[in-house]
Amino acid sequence: MREKKDEEEGLLTPRLMELLKEYNEIVLEDVEIELDELELVLQPGAVPVIKPIVKAVERVRELVKEEFKEPEMEWVGKVVEVKLGATKSEGGTRDRTFIIGGETLPAFYMFKGVMPHPPVIAMDVFDMRISLPKCIKMHFKDVMDDPAEWAKRCVEKYGAEMINLHMVSIDPYVKDTPPSEAAKVVEEVLQAVKVPLCVGGSGDPVKDVKVFKKVADVAEGERILINSINLDMKLEDIAEYLKDKDCVIIAFTPMDLDKARELNRKLYDYLPKDRIIMDTNIAGIGYGLEYGFTVMERARLAAL
Repeated sequence: MREKKDEEEGLLTPRLMELLKEYNEIVLEDVEIELDELELVLQPGAVPVIKPIVKAVERVRELVKEEFKEPEMEWVGKVVEVKLGATKSEGGTRDRTFIIGGETLPAFYMFKGVMPHPPVIAMDVFDMRISLPKCIKMHFKDVMDDPAEWAKRCVEKYGAEMINLHMVSIDPYVKDTPPSEAAKVVEEVLQAVKVPLCVGGSGDPVKDVKVFKKVADVAEGERILINSINLDMKLEDIAEYLKDKDCVIIAFTPMDLDKARELNRKLYDYLPKDRIIMDTNIAGIGYGLEYGFTVMERARLAAL
């Protein structure tokens, strides 16, 4: 009996497989299934997305009323004042003097305070005939070979407050004018006009030092402005020589504030601050103009 039952069960399995293959489903009734282990695989369903509740934006009915208060900026420093020129009572022969510097605010912040000294307007004069635009040359053509007369016309006819004399001919690659002759030209200009004088070099660091020494000698007591002293020069030579001369110097650097600070520190060993004017230079067009102005602005703020 047991063997017959086992035989029927053995035949049942193939039959079930055939039915499943034919009908794709089987319905069993009164069937008991004995299992040693049951493994159920549950396929995860899609997780429902809960949409956040969006609150309606309230309509603005009235703007917040606020009062604008301008930020209060305070500067405790001051730009050093520098005096140009010397009158007869001061040991010179000039008919006027000028003071520049003294500002306690950024440049032209006249809406925040008073500008102590207005800018000084100087006109350029050259110690030799140079190429100039026609619109300028037409006014000075007959005096371009005489720097003294050129300076005189600038003062008497065009109201120049100061003369900026450029010693172009002293350049070794132009005329290489000797320092003694250059000093004589400066002396002639000082006699022709009575306004303060600025004397500029050629840009050659060796030749300019020699010329500036002679110029300082002939202009003793006039408190002229020497244009300019730079890091390429032998500072211990020219600065030491000018220490006992009554002149002001321009400290020139090429749009580099770090070099300007370096030059100032070296000059302070020989000259007081009220005899030094900083010139950080500026380019004529484009990006150089903006960059040059930024360097000037940084220098001014550092002083304040």
